[in-house]
Amino acid sequence: MLKKKYLQHKETIHNFFWRALQIAGKQGTTFAIFFIAAYFLIPEQLGLFSYLMALVGLLIIACDFGLSLATSKYVAEYKTKNSQDLDKILFSVSLLSVGLATLISLFVIFAGKYLFKEYILLLYLLPYLFFFPLTSILDGVYRGLKEFRKLSIITVIISGVCLILSFFLIKNYLLVGAMISQNILFILLTIFLFAFRKETKFRANKTIIKNIGKYALIIGFANLAFFLYAKVDILILKQFGFVVEIGYYEIINKLFNLLIIPPVILGQVIAPNITKYISLKQEHIIKKKILKFVPFFLVGGILTSSLLYFLLPPVIKTFFNQYYTNTFILIMSILLLLLPIKLWGVFLTNGFITPGGFARVIAITTFIGGILNILFDYLFINWFGFVGVFWVTLIIHGLNIIFQGIFFYRKLK
Repeated sequence: MLKKKYLQHKETIHNFFWRALQIAGKQGTTFAIFFIAAYFLIPEQLGLFSYLMALVGLLIIACDFGLSLATSKYVAEYKTKNSQDLDKILFSVSLLSVGLATLISLFVIFAGKYLFKEYILLLYLLPYLFFFPLTSILDGVYRGLKEFRKLSIITVIISGVCLILSFFLIKNYLLVGAMISQNILFILLTIFLFAFRKETKFRANKTIIKNIGKYALIIGFANLAFFLYAKVDILILKQFGFVVEIGYYEIINKLFNLLIIPPVILGQVIAPNITKYISLKQEHIIKKKILKFVPFFLVGGILTSSLLYFLLPPVIKTFFNQYYTNTFILIMSILLLLLPIKLWGVFLTNGFITPGGFARVIAITTFIGGILNILFDYLFINWFGFVGVFWVTLIIHGLNIIFQGIFFYRKLK
């Protein structure tokens, strides 16, 4: 029976393995950089680092604006249709991304000194605005072509080298070292991922730019909306002076992001097949797959949250004792209630909604959720202090994922 199941899902299993290895290299390195910084920096510095990364994350949305996810969808679609323009996608989209990053960088250089108190520190992250989106676009191309093995090998090797460099940079240069480490990782990934895409034609195609740009615009608004009900919490906490609490939040958030990697990977692995089913008008297959995964993710998520409630505090106390406080435990307990539905949400988004061409569903529901999140953040932080922000995150984020699933399922013909 096991052999039969393996042969039946051989491609998915192999791609899942290589994608998991690649994510472990890339995401694992970014997480390691954060936790190395948490070890060497005091809580206030860690909070400032988290704030700067959240701020540059907002700028990244403008630089990428959904191009990476749209690229993955159209690469898979062009491959299915045997399009002759497939090898022109990477250069066309990269050209658009670099143009956006240049505009945003000029804005930061000339207007940043008047808008941000941390202007000098923000300048260290300008290369990040160019190379993070390019890495994501390249990732989308490799995924769309199902070249998970090549993508994984390149990423793991580069990430291993960068991890070693990051340790010494952070140890010697602290906050500045942490920011430089982020730049080095994505610069090297961009260079080597480009180098191994030999089929790329360095010629822009207006039709490709128009088609991908149009769909990316929808995803970009969805990403901006997501920022409004996720990362914007960090900016609001900074506005009210809760810098230390930002560091606590990011430690928990990074741990949770490690946990959502498996459903993200699984979603990205099955995404090209979902695009194919949509192209062939086989929506009934997609419905069956959704119903098959729902109980698995909900039960697994509840068990995961329960285990973390007992295991996470002693781990933090042992390795990051300066962050082990009642405030940390309170934030952790609230966010653990969100984890089960969040695991399902990232799988649904990456595996079904976006590759299915329904990014508009994410854009609309997330934008509404983002506006509500900001409004209630200001109300709750005035009524209950910093903890109000996390109760709002739990409620708004949870409801948004539920409504996304319902709307998407009903839109399938």
